[in-house]
Amino acid sequence: MERRKYLQIPGPTNVPNRILTTLSKPLINHRGPEFEELLTNCVNGLKKVFRTNNDILMFPSSGSGGLESAIVNLFSPGDTIVVACHGLFSERLALIAERYGVNTIKIQKEWGKAIKAEEIEEVLKQDVDKNIKAVCLPQNETTSGISNDIESIGKIMKESGHPALLIVDVVSSLACLPFETDTWGVDVAITASQKGFMLPPGLSMISISERAWKLTEESKLPKWYWDYKAVRKKMEEQQLPYTPPTTLLFGLKESLDILEEEGIENVWNRHALMAQATRNAAKAMGLFLFAEPGYESDTVTAIYMPEGVVFKEFSNILKSKYGVVVGGGLQRLQGKILRIGHMGSIHELDVYAVMGAIEMSLFELGYKVELGTASKAVSETFFKYLI
Repeated sequence: MERRKYLQIPGPTNVPNRILTTLSKPLINHRGPEFEELLTNCVNGLKKVFRTNNDILMFPSSGSGGLESAIVNLFSPGDTIVVACHGLFSERLALIAERYGVNTIKIQKEWGKAIKAEEIEEVLKQDVDKNIKAVCLPQNETTSGISNDIESIGKIMKESGHPALLIVDVVSSLACLPFETDTWGVDVAITASQKGFMLPPGLSMISISERAWKLTEESKLPKWYWDYKAVRKKMEEQQLPYTPPTTLLFGLKESLDILEEEGIENVWNRHALMAQATRNAAKAMGLFLFAEPGYESDTVTAIYMPEGVVFKEFSNILKSKYGVVVGGGLQRLQGKILRIGHMGSIHELDVYAVMGAIEMSLFELGYKVELGTASKAVSETFFKYLI
């Protein structure tokens, strides 16, 4: 018998039925008035989620494509940027920049550790000639389940008087965690469709400040598909310069409606509560969190695998018996941690199901835990905040 499946990896996430239905709508003329209205509604809705008055651009791409677009539009060969490197996805941005001949000053941290505002401040202080063009980092690093304090970093950068742009990867955090593009001084914010927006992959969305637009006039890196100026010009006509992913835009409009109905601050609070319940259940079962204390992500929880439990065996039982899919460790963390995604369409009963299934799977593999521990911790968390 078909049953509910829980896709609790760090993205793509579960797609709500409302969005699934919208994705099946018949296509429309992407050069016609219906599309113009659709695109306008999506841009206006995105500005509310980004919390910005800046321009919003869209590309048919993954989040990685959005990251590459920022590099090729803002910099030239020989330019210097600072890149926080403390996980697979933050290191990817440095790799992209280096492929294009951009110099990178890496703030290298152990995976699982957050980037601190004072570390950014120190690097900028040493740049007496003001050669650094930008500071780049993720708000959320899903490799290890940590979140960086972008508000504090933006404040320190502003107070420093250094002209460097602040570029933030919000692929796994926007529409989940508090984020204030304009108030925090974020010049470029890059996100994608398959996480907090609860859509299939294939659409990247980028907020670009006036300061960032000035750098596009100086950039000498080659670009065609990723050309910000070409996309902005066409979007001013309520179109895109090439065939758009119309179906995803149908879904995006529905997603934005869902977020507005709940209220973005309520969305943030819900994610914080679901994350707290997940972490509390894990700790109650005697499991250890991988992320630096105080910087745990509210969209993905990384947990050390218990000694003697093999991740592959655990994940196979979890999926085959309970219909729950979680992520494993990447690269150097392969087999060492499990990662539970709790972003997008996630609510109270989902946390009971997922953490209960994890408890049962571990118990079957010989892990010593009293059955019912996870659900008790989840209940106590919800009782404290909901009653």
